[in-house]
Amino acid sequence: MHTPQTTHLIYVGGTFGSHGTPLSPLPADVFLPVLQSELAARLAHISTHILPNDIIKDSSALTPSDFVALYETLLTAYQTGARRFVIITGTDSLSYLAAFMAAAFADCHDITLIITGSMQPLLIADEVELQINEQSDAWANISGAIAVAQAAISGVFVQFANKTLLAKSTQKIDSQVFDAFAGMPLTPSQAPKTTGEFHSASWQAERISALEQLRSLAKQNVIQMVFALPMGADILAHELETLDNNTKAVIIAAFGAGNLPQSPRLIQVLDKLHEDGITVICTTQCAFGGVNSNYAAGSWQYQHGVLAGQDLSIAGIFGQVLWQLINSLPIALSPLAKPDEQSTAKSATSGAAYE
Repeated sequence: MHTPQTTHLIYVGGTFGSHGTPLSPLPADVFLPVLQSELAARLAHISTHILPNDIIKDSSALTPSDFVALYETLLTAYQTGARRFVIITGTDSLSYLAAFMAAAFADCHDITLIITGSMQPLLIADEVELQINEQSDAWANISGAIAVAQAAISGVFVQFANKTLLAKSTQKIDSQVFDAFAGMPLTPSQAPKTTGEFHSASWQAERISALEQLRSLAKQNVIQMVFALPMGADILAHELETLDNNTKAVIIAAFGAGNLPQSPRLIQVLDKLHEDGITVICTTQCAFGGVNSNYAAGSWQYQHGVLAGQDLSIAGIFGQVLWQLINSLPIALSPLAKPDEQSTAKSATSGAAYE
């Protein structure tokens, strides 16, 4: 039986545990003893435990099936009393995994889950002997994540570059610098303490019994991304006409505030997708600001079954929609605000959905 005060770590690979030239994730039996030694030496006052996990890979190779397997690892540990968790993963798909976990544990108010990683490895990459790289951001990120987990704040968060961000809003915006992620920051008003109470046995049993369905549907449901380019509406329509047969949802990365070129062919395709039960969601190629219906160039699509990603990042949309699909839930996002409401919200948030 795990104690609620212990922080439980799951190592998934990624840059954090990579070594060599070119970099690749070290096997768990090689890397984890080094990490455990550092935790014992530097955070001796904090109880930590590393959970077994077979998924060790570059995060660009993670799949929905891997997300479900990690969710199962967390859920299994939860049943034994664990309440504080840190996932160490690669940065490429960190936001997608974080958003998925935020949706998965949205109704679980006694868990603290932090997702982190690093832009440089914990170890010196080109040294034969495994030595800690004191110039890396890895130790700052893992120690910061453990500190947030110890604070027992209810929810799912990303800890990176001394920032604690809401998991459903994060997006990687830089491929090189330490401060690589943007997102909505955790504020005191959004930081309820965990209750420390177990969910009912029926809640836990229901979650466990649903795992077989989640594993199956994670392999069957495809979410595709279509990137709008200044090539005309019919090119976009062609891309939407040639989706994978298992596609259940499409995310369109539109221009600006969600603007798209319009043509009779594209309208016909969107109507057909809606009739076939394939959800189309519009987001923006911009890192900040989200989408709205202020422009005629964007508002027309919402009359043809398209949903607005509004204030969610691309990763946030993917994680939420994936969770809904594998649970056979209707795909639902926050309704698009009216123009006057959007202006008020923009003023209140300085116009930056992911800051």
